[in-house]
Amino acid sequence: MNRLLFLLVFIILYACEETVHLDYQPEQKVCLNCVLNPDSLVRLSLNYTRSLDDNDDFIPIDNAQILFYEDGQEWNTVNFLGKGTYGIDQYPQIGKTYRVKVNIDGHLPLSAETIVQERPDIDTTIVSKTRNKTWNENSPVTQFYYLDVDYQINDQPGEDYYWNYALVWYIPWEKYNLVDDIDYFSAYADNFNREIDAETKLGFYYHFYVRQTDDGVDGQAMRFSEQQNTRMIDCFFNADEHYDRYMKTSVQSWLIEEWEDLPFKEPVQIYSNIENGTGIFGSASFTCINYHDE
Repeated sequence: MNRLLFLLVFIILYACEETVHLDYQPEQKVCLNCVLNPDSLVRLSLNYTRSLDDNDDFIPIDNAQILFYEDGQEWNTVNFLGKGTYGIDQYPQIGKTYRVKVNIDGHLPLSAETIVQERPDIDTTIVSKTRNKTWNENSPVTQFYYLDVDYQINDQPGEDYYWNYALVWYIPWEKYNLVDDIDYFSAYADNFNREIDAETKLGFYYHFYVRQTDDGVDGQAMRFSEQQNTRMIDCFFNADEHYDRYMKTSVQSWLIEEWEDLPFKEPVQIYSNIENGTGIFGSASFTCINYHDE
């Protein structure tokens, strides 16, 4: 009797199954991207967002009216550069507050604000220098030295977010490439992108970046050590709170896609500080150390 009842229920449920296709069109938003850097002219891009299954190019917005403010005063002329790109032929200044306002027909006004961060103040001391064991006078690829380097970030008062990455020179292609993995210990490092790997020297490494904050050590010296080589450029940037959160959520989103076997993974919402839109309006100041001539 139980088997008959189960079979009857199964037939009824199976007969009622229907595939439903939802014609869902996500809301199209305005995306504003602009990261201020005291060493670069101001560049801002405006595009419409698109759905994940849309492989077409992003649609640029070419009819926007844009105003920039520096410490509350209207700042310089914004020029249209083509294909949704706008610019100011001037460098933003460290410590000043910048605000952008954007008007586009048919949309609510966009706005956002940031303070340009100071450049990372970094002292380095080369503790040791070792010639590559496979050095070959006939092979430029092998001609480099390993360096043990002590670092000191001289933190300034106020919230700072330091991001560290490295570029390595590949002679056959004659260009610098981003280093995929970074492996050194720092007491100030965030572990959100740390991967445990018993085969590495320290037993772990970081994907692409090491994020370090001055939380608890504001205004003090931040010391750590790292192994480099003379093919490297070691890069640090100090991000404002908005660009820091944008960077962190972007890397987290990438990691979740890479770690497909993560049992309880959830989508990460990419951070945005654009009022009435999406994207990022932030700042980052860079200090790069070139070990090529050491």
